[in-house]
Amino acid sequence: MDPARREEPQMTEAPRPLLQGAAEWRLLSLLFEYPAGDWRRHVEAVTPEISDPLLTEAATAALEQAAEGIHHSIFGPGGPVPPREASYLTGIQLGYLLAELSDLYQNFGYHPSSTESPDHLSVQAGFLAFLQFKLAFETASGNPDHAALCQQGIDYLLKEHLSQLAEPVAAALESVGPPYLVLAGRALLARVGPAEPRPGLAIPGLVAGDEEAEITCGAAPSVPDPLVQLPT
Repeated sequence: MDPARREEPQMTEAPRPLLQGAAEWRLLSLLFEYPAGDWRRHVEAVTPEISDPLLTEAATAALEQAAEGIHHSIFGPGGPVPPREASYLTGIQLGYLLAELSDLYQNFGYHPSSTESPDHLSVQAGFLAFLQFKLAFETASGNPDHAALCQQGIDYLLKEHLSQLAEPVAAALESVGPPYLVLAGRALLARVGPAEPRPGLAIPGLVAGDEEAEITCGAAPSVPDPLVQLPT
């Protein structure tokens, strides 16, 4: 064997906690998504992979309670629980927020299947599920640099964006939400925590001054909203 040739990293089994986290965020994304089309099938597919009793209860309740009319009355225009980050921010232009999130998704190769706005809670939760899945892939592939970039993206999204949504959404759902959304709000807040000030961190995946660059966190297949299957 030519000693100059570099050996490819050996693929190992993806860490179960990372896959578990991806499944949990995928379910959270679905719980805040408009329940139409294949929504029920996706919830039924991911629920067996969930070990968190709170999320399992939320999924079971959602399959019994969720309806398009209920979702629209809660999250629709003029509803009591705005699902978009822009509704909870002051002093920031909407165009800037949407561009920031769109760039973040593009940098990591995320293409949401949802038609909702980039700042919608379900889209952001779906992106976090995507990043968790890619983090598991890069870790199993022995690519620590790519894995670190995925983790950086996760930390950024939680601190800069989801933290603006989790607390007010969960609080509002406690008052007006159906049981499955009350449970989903609690599960969301438990993972994100209360809101923090936005210090203006640089978007992960871009070198300062190189805003035209595009970078992904590795060679994992770019699939929207993966249905995570955990090893038995």
